[in-house]
Amino acid sequence: MGLIARALEMEGLATVIVAWNGGRARLVNVPRMVITRFPRGTIFGRPHDREQQERVLTAALNLLEQDAPLEPVNSGEELGNWR
Repeated sequence: MGLIARALEMEGLATVIVAWNGGRARLVNVPRMVITRFPRGTIFGRPHDREQQERVLTAALNLLEQDAPLEPVNSGEELGNWR
């Protein structure tokens, strides 16, 4: 995904990636990225937790307002006791 994001940015289309594993995405220097610490498959938050998912999505969309490249942003969201 990171390479695709870079190619789209080169064509003038702003992109943002939400990733659970920022290490891999950092290797290709993605233009804008939000890193979450949720398990794979739940990168926007707990299932059925609309508020948490909206916070992560809003953080990602807010990055589109800034010129790339940006340092990766940590969402700061926690899963709590959910498993």
